[in-house]
Amino acid sequence: MTIAAPVNHDTIVLERLYDASPARVFEAFADPEARMRWGAPSSNTGLVYDEADFRVGGLDISRCGPKSNLIYRVETRYHDIVPEQRIISTEIVSEGVNRLSFSLITVQIEAAREGTKLTLTDQIAAFGGASMIEGSRAGFNAALDNLHAEFART
Repeated sequence: MTIAAPVNHDTIVLERLYDASPARVFEAFADPEARMRWGAPSSNTGLVYDEADFRVGGLDISRCGPKSNLIYRVETRYHDIVPEQRIISTEIVSEGVNRLSFSLITVQIEAAREGTKLTLTDQIAAFGGASMIEGSRAGFNAALDNLHAEFART
């Protein structure tokens, strides 16, 4: 009998206000080139999309990790997309044959007086300890902070 790794669950909710229109915020998620610019959480981290299919039912396949060794594979399946309002997807993160986490991710985009309010909710099930949850929290926090610079580009 194989003993399964323990499962840790958490819900991560992050909010940001951006000085950009809802259309521009939505486009930053829809465009894989833009996601590669702002999605890597640090200058030492790489993010590459091998496949990008941003549509309901579409699948993105990306690799990430240290720039010299993109060891993590991420499969993102899109389940609901309402332009300028929301994106709902599932995400599987693996390292080799080992699955590290499964997530249901909801991105809500709302017009606000200051521009756009974005709320990202990551309902995550991680295997083998809480470090994957903390990594997801830190990664999304840094990426959403990077999104400010994306809007300052033009």
